[in-house]
Amino acid sequence: LLAKFSLKPVKQVINSMDSLAHGDFRTRLTFPEGLNRFPTATEVSESFNHMAEELEQTEMLRSDFVNNFSHEFKTPIVSIAGFADLLLEGNLSPEEQKEYLKVISEESHRLSAMATNVLNLTRVENQSILTDVTRFNLSEQIRNCLLLLEGKWSEKDLAPDADIGEVMYDGNRELLQQVWINLLDNAIKFADPGTDLRIAITETADDIMVAVTNTGPEIPAEDLERVFQKFWQGDASHASPGNGIGLSVVKAVAELHGGKAFASSGGRKTVFTIVLPRGRTIV
Repeated sequence: LLAKFSLKPVKQVINSMDSLAHGDFRTRLTFPEGLNRFPTATEVSESFNHMAEELEQTEMLRSDFVNNFSHEFKTPIVSIAGFADLLLEGNLSPEEQKEYLKVISEESHRLSAMATNVLNLTRVENQSILTDVTRFNLSEQIRNCLLLLEGKWSEKDLAPDADIGEVMYDGNRELLQQVWINLLDNAIKFADPGTDLRIAITETADDIMVAVTNTGPEIPAEDLERVFQKFWQGDASHASPGNGIGLSVVKAVAELHGGKAFASSGGRKTVFTIVLPRGRTIV
């Protein structure tokens, strides 16, 4: 009887662990009232429940990731297939053919950009040491990215305002280019037509800060941290263009460089800032 009583808490832990192993992440460990007087028992239950909560949260994120990923990839594929079928049927005017081909081209580029961001995000998340570090002109790279997106900001009649001087930086040139493209593309997408698109570089003894500012709808305070989550979009209906991956890439690349990414919003101004540390050794 004594052995059975003393082993009861152990059996309780084993049963709870089995439940977690079988995918029931809502499992929580609670010892009898008398046992909670012992600090070790309290520590075990708190640690177990914390682990279960983290697993439950991870499972929710995984489920959301799969659902959003499927939605974002399915939408352009359906569009491409539908318009391709219409073209194959024939009996279309030249104007209709051009319009349908334009949609197919846009959706193909959307899929390509999405695949590129997913691959970059996977690459960065699986990388703990920054490689391919070279010294390059950061200002020139940002100007080139702005030119690459000229079609988008010209269409909205935005006025680029680049206060970036000439700044050299030691980092992964390819990954940082994706950062500026994603930030600029995001700013253009949510900017009010006819407003300024501002890019500024500020240097300190220790850091280089790049800020991209647009005028348009503000981001609610409670969403400022969530904007960097994978596949998170402020528009839950997914009516706005985008896939919710670009800003995740931005944050991951900044952190891989030992820096950080954050956002602020107010007065119809939204600013995304990247802080990159100086003093990196080229390898």
